[in-house]
Parts: sequence; C-alpha cells; structure tokens
Amino acid sequence: MMLNNHGVAGLRGLTRRRFIGGVVSAAAATRLCAEENVQDWTPANRWRGFNLLGMFRCPTTGLAPDPRVDGHFVEWEFKALHDWGFNFARLPLDYRILVRGDSWTNLDERKMKFLDQAVGWGRQYGIHVQIALHRIPGYCILDQTEAFPLGTSPVAQEAACKMWATFAKRWKGVPNEVLSFNLFNEPTRHTAGKNYLPLCRKLIDAIRKEDAARFVMVDGNRCAGAPVPELYKVPSVGQAFRGYTPMAITHYGTDYIKGIPKTPPTWPLAPGYAPGGLSASPETTVAKYQGALDADECCMVGEFGCNNKLPHAVALAWMEHCLKLWKSKNIGWALWNLRGRFGIMDSGRTDIAYEDFHGHKLDRKMLELLRRY
Repeated sequence: MMLNNHGVAGLRGLTRRRFIGGVVSAAAATRLCAEENVQDWTPANRWRGFNLLGMFRCPTTGLAPDPRVDGHFVEWEFKALHDWGFNFARLPLDYRILVRGDSWTNLDERKMKFLDQAVGWGRQYGIHVQIALHRIPGYCILDQTEAFPLGTSPVAQEAACKMWATFAKRWKGVPNEVLSFNLFNEPTRHTAGKNYLPLCRKLIDAIRKEDAARFVMVDGNRCAGAPVPELYKVPSVGQAFRGYTPMAITHYGTDYIKGIPKTPPTWPLAPGYAPGGLSASPETTVAKYQGALDADECCMVGEFGCNNKLPHAVALAWMEHCLKLWKSKNIGWALWNLRGRFGIMDSGRTDIAYEDFHGHKLDRKMLELLRRY
C-alpha cells in the first residue's frame, strides 16, 4: 500500500525524541560538512537531455493512468538518448513510490533497485543521471496535501534529510560524471522565500555527511525563478532554473495558466499579446542568473518545453531561440519531457506527421532541432 496523499502517518518512527540531536541539528545546518574540505566539481560537458517520468507520480485516486509512469524506468529510453547524441536524464521522483506502507522512512528495497537500474543504464549508455525529488516528504508544487509542511516542520525536514542521506550512502562512490542529485522541485509557499536557504543547507549537509563528493543541483528560489547567491561558492553545488518563458508560448492551450489568449501566438510574440508576466522573454530569466554565470557556477535549465496545442512551427521557432541563447551562455538543459505532450514522442500534436519509433510516435523535426544544440 502506498503512502496516502496526505502523508498522515509521517510521524510514525519520527518522534520528538528521535528528532532532537538528529539530522537537522542547528550545527549541521550551518556547517555543510566543512565546505572547505569538499572538492569542487562541475560537469566537463554541457548537459543536454530529457526528463524521464517512469517514477514521477504515485497512482492517485481521481487521476487517469499515465502510460509514461510505470513505477520504474526502461532501458530503451537511455539507449535512445545515447544514440541521438544526448548525455543527460533528469529523473523526477515521487517519494511515495519509494516507501513501504505509510512511513516516510521505510524505503522499499525493490523500488530502490529500480533506481539502481536507472543509474546503471546511465553509466552503460553514457547518460548522466540526475535524481530529483519532485515530491519530497512535506512538499510538492502540484498540491498542498502533505500533512507536515517541509518549509517549517521539523518532522518533515528530518524525513527529507534522512531520505537524501540514504540516497547519498547508497550511491557513494558512483562518480559525479555518472550521478548527481537535485534537492527538490520548484520551491513555493512554505519552502520558498526566507525558508529556502536554510532548508537547502540542511539537505545538502545531510548528503555531505554520507558522501562529501556528491554534486548537488539546487532549484532557484520561488519556483526555480531566482538564484540563491549564498550558495555560489559552496563546492559542487549548481543552480537550476526553468525555461518556461514566455508562458504565453510555453503554456498556450493549458487549462491551469490563466490569462493566455485563445488566439494562437506567434514567435516572437506580438506586442501586447498577453499580460506582462506571461510575456517575459527567455533573456529575462537568463539575466537573473548572470551573477551565477559570472561566478563560474554550473547553471542549467532543469525543465523546458511547450504544450502540444501551440502550433508546431511556433514551437520550433521559440525552442531554437532558447537553445541558441543557452548554448551561448554554456547553460545545459533538459526537455520536459521525452514522452508526453511537451515532449518529442507521443505528444498528441495534430499539426505534424509523426515518425514511427518502435511503436511510439516521434516528432522528428523537434528531435533534430534539439540535436543541433
């Protein structure tokens, strides 16, 4: 039985007595495991690839089954990325898939072996694997159903730290060239603002106590939109942002972003097409991270893409603009996703001719565009 949506038994095995002196002690939160003793590491080559969704979402009542989310990953995706010339796969995870019953701390070894398998395939095919907790104990951007809020709850923070510490211990010795961690996805609400930096430090410290060498990617504050300059000089820590600008382009035709006109956009956007925030340029986002780039920090676009309702020609023109910009700044990227409506495969677009790829519908034009950058 999977942990329910509300994490109602998150306290089980996490009493106050166990918390005191535990993973998230004040000393550990500020120490970052003696940062001066951590060897700095950055990727030798710019990361270019995809988000793979095999363990993205725990089966949830009321939501239709998702064919991309099998509860495990598949080898052919890693091989395809290699054959096409890519070198990166971000694995956004729902922690509820990994735990037994209703406990935050009792990891299911059978499910953990699926992650071992993915790391192994990454190594076999030359694909760097980045493990990302899309839903971490106490937080998910998609909803507010976690019983204990990660940003303020010691219980949730201990569970999150223990989970990352377990991951770090499990894969200690796997080279950074093969594996990195992404703390958690798109901080908002209680995890953002003034709460975000101390939370990042606690999670990084939990990792470093088990594996001082592991490279860690940190999403920007406030929904991966603002860099965290206090972490610029922390060794082996990078900064990730999102490539969803302008949202009038990327989220055209979605039902969850309000204010986007019904009339299809062009690229570049026509002046006044959508309210200012929805028309922000890709350059605006990159400019926020110029300080990080000037400090020689590793920066990447952890997610980008555009909805399948956007006219295909517009999608390709916008994507090429972004890819040129990021390449000029030596910024890596990962498309959301490989398979799905934002991706190059099984996207459900009605204005293109698909190519068959082992039973899947491949958007060859989008693939070839990505390969060029």
